[in-house]
Amino acid sequence: MTSDQDATGRTPQAGSAATQMKDRTVVALILSALSLVVAVTGPIWSPKIYGDPGSAQFMVLGVAQLRPALLSNEPFRNELTLVRGMMPSQPDVNQALDTLAAYADKGVPTLPELQASFVNCANAIVLNDVVGTNSSGFDRAVISAAAALRLHALAHWLNDTRPASTIAWEAKTHLDTGDLAGASAALGKLTGAPAKVAQPWLSAVQSRIAADQVLELLETVAQSHVGMSAQRS
Repeated sequence: MTSDQDATGRTPQAGSAATQMKDRTVVALILSALSLVVAVTGPIWSPKIYGDPGSAQFMVLGVAQLRPALLSNEPFRNELTLVRGMMPSQPDVNQALDTLAAYADKGVPTLPELQASFVNCANAIVLNDVVGTNSSGFDRAVISAAAALRLHALAHWLNDTRPASTIAWEAKTHLDTGDLAGASAALGKLTGAPAKVAQPWLSAVQSRIAADQVLELLETVAQSHVGMSAQRS
């Protein structure tokens, strides 16, 4: 045995490493035990410290987390589940949450996205009105090139009075000011083939309108509960 070894034949460095490993193991076991205690007893003591999960403060926080998810065209299933557990169970709230659930896994398009995608929608409406359903391949190629030049705007500039063109421009006028309801109502006047062309974009607009309305309702409900809590305190 050398001077650097103890009675067991280990060096001081090896003994120190073993001691540190033992200490880390003990700490890990203690933390695991504490986590288990917190998980089991949390429902008992957390309301006394943080307040009832259904309280007004939690409602406001839940809606505040949902808002950016709704405004970013990202899935929001987790945020919606959180809010659903905090909001009061009443008919208008339940219906609003069910409406949002239909879009939770794919998100809701934003106003700028809808404004950008309307260009293709409007061109398709105008082009469909021009060529009908029996155009040749050459006609479709020429019109596709015209679509890249924003034919819907050109048609308006040339005082095109055909119903579909007029309606498309009316919708664009509303959309440019952020009036999604007005744009939706305008395109709702379309009939026949142009109406089918516009339907996908209309569905996207209606999802944004519904999301905005639900968000406003949830914020109103949460704030009203904050007011009631303040009056009781």
